[in-house]
Amino acid sequence: NIGLYYENELVSLITFSKPRFDKKHEWELVRFCNKIGYHIPGGASKLLKHFEREYNPKSIVSYADRRWTMNSNNTVYDKLGFKLNSISKPNYWYFKKNDHELKLESRVKYQKHKLNSILEHFDSSKSEWENMKENGYNRIFDCGNLVYVKE
Repeated sequence: NIGLYYENELVSLITFSKPRFDKKHEWELVRFCNKIGYHIPGGASKLLKHFEREYNPKSIVSYADRRWTMNSNNTVYDKLGFKLNSISKPNYWYFKKNDHELKLESRVKYQKHKLNSILEHFDSSKSEWENMKENGYNRIFDCGNLVYVKE
């Protein structure tokens, strides 16, 4: 986690981790954000340059949700020297409607091998999706991700 401060107040943050999905890269840029109401010209670049000086990464991967970034032109990734590597397939999320809210939950939480301890009714002869439907869940698909890499 690397931050930019203005008058002792954190106004911009970038976070890195070991890659969660694509293990052929050394690092993953997980998040970049500015404090609400702040625009920090060059902030992302300053934070990335600091990370590169401190850790000397061979490669960094990052993902842009296509719900918010439908094209790959003129993004913060382009300005930071990342190249569009690929576009992932759409992914899905589960949800269960109740009286008060509709909450999306990651499919990772509901992988078939975990369902026996989570669901009220579980049948090991049925698929993950069949078990989820029988327990009142539905799923919604996203738009996939733009996958960026910086070597």
